[in-house]
Amino acid sequence: MIFDVFLGEYHEFKTFFHGHSFTGNQLGAAAALASLNILQSPASIRARERIEHTLRQLVPGLWSLPAVGDIRQAGRVVGVELVRDWRTRAPFELRERAGQRVCEEMARRGVLTRPIGNVVVLMPPYCTTDSQLATMVEVLGASIRRVLPGG
Repeated sequence: MIFDVFLGEYHEFKTFFHGHSFTGNQLGAAAALASLNILQSPASIRARERIEHTLRQLVPGLWSLPAVGDIRQAGRVVGVELVRDWRTRAPFELRERAGQRVCEEMARRGVLTRPIGNVVVLMPPYCTTDSQLATMVEVLGASIRRVLPGG
């Protein structure tokens, strides 16, 4: 087993030396607690709810694209699944890099995101404005139309 290389008596000096460099760091712990306080604040909660609501209003417009096979949303995270044929949900082959090509086109248009296979993921930060959300979704739609057959 791999772990056996690190297992031994203290005097053998066997250990996994690449542990947590910042474990117990007081400054890091204070920053983490401050971040949690911000995340739990009413203003932060309202910002996340606004983003979720705005995305729920914007992303259904992508259903009109023939290459969109599914749209999934959990909170402020959206996954848009790209397919060869929306009627049958026939997928693109992974070697065709459909998701990657769409994300590359989005980057050329100023929106950075990433695919997970044939699913383009939108996961905007909490400070995103409604206008920026609209731009993200608009650029995603334009990139799908530009890159994919029948887009």
